[in-house]
Formats: sequence, structure tokens, C-alpha cells
Amino acid sequence: MNKTKLAVIFPGLGYGSDRPLLYYAGKLAREAGYELVTLSYGELPRVERPAPGKPLDTERLGECFRLALERSASRLDGVLGKDEGAEDSPDILIISKSIGTAVGAAWAESRGIVPRQVLYTPVEKTFDFPLARSVAFHGTADPWIGTCDCEAGCSKAGVPLHLFEGANHSLECGDVGRDLEFLSKVMRITRNFINGEP
Repeated sequence: MNKTKLAVIFPGLGYGSDRPLLYYAGKLAREAGYELVTLSYGELPRVERPAPGKPLDTERLGECFRLALERSASRLDGVLGKDEGAEDSPDILIISKSIGTAVGAAWAESRGIVPRQVLYTPVEKTFDFPLARSVAFHGTADPWIGTCDCEAGCSKAGVPLHLFEGANHSLECGDVGRDLEFLSKVMRITRNFINGEP
């Protein structure tokens, strides 16, 4: 495995690496010379999608986060070595989705590293961790976090945020043509970020 350039995919709860955002971002990372490590969290408690009048089950979501972080750390210890810290780390790129944005950021903090991070639809917990060298994407119809909260979190962390009007938690709006336009724009921005271009 190429340990000089490593891209790690932290998926969402129901959004795996075979779904459009992570699939194409992974291809872009490979194109840029990164070795890809795709994580899987295994069986996790089911968390119902937030709906009007139905609050998010933060306790169950917290348990998902804890288990996902524990399992991710164990898998990545096998790839990087348990004691490898900031000085020994390769060029690490984190590509994450939803709860994976929090898991990836928490894992990086626990290792004492500051990787570049692509944050697709971050959740509220993501902003509990350092996010320097990141870029974020959010749909204004995302039920998991309000746009104002996402904007505030990104602003406080100094993270550039790209908004997609009317898009949901998958950065889709239900119109295939528009969804493809969104995906194309997201991937253009992602490619530039991976390649260190403005």
C-alpha cells in the first residue's frame, strides 16, 4: 500500500462508498495518486431520519458515532500502525459523508494530525472537532442540520461552505437533471480541492 498518499473514506450511516458522492470522490483521489482506504462501520443502531415534529434521536446517533469511531480507528491502526502520529503520517486526505464527517474529524484529532478533509453534508457533531484544511458541502433542505447551523459551524471553523439550494442530505433534489448538475459542480470543487487548486 502507498503510505505516502492515503485517502480515507468515512461513509454515512446509509450512504456507502458506492453512492455517487463518495464513489466519484474516491475516483478523483485515485486519479490524484492517492491509495484508497474505504471504511465500513459494520452493524450500527438504526437512527430514524429527522422529520417535522419528530426530534432527532441524539442518544442513538451518539452511540452510532462512538461505535463507528472505535471500528474505524481499529481498521486504520492496521493500515497506519497504532503509534504512528503526526510526524510519521503520510499525506492523508479524508473524504467523508454525514456522520462520517464527525467520525473522520474525531479520528484525525485523536491521532494528532491535521489532514485535508472533504466534508459532504456535515452533521452538528462534526463541528466539535478541528476542521482546518477542509471544505464542506450542504443542501438547504437537509433535515439533519439546518442551513444556519451549518453556516455558523463552518464560519467558526474557517471552513469554506458550498450550498446547494433545495438539496437534501444526499445533495439531491428529486430532479435528475438538476441532481446531475449538483453532482458535477460538487466534483469540480472536490477535484480542485484534492489537487490544491483554488
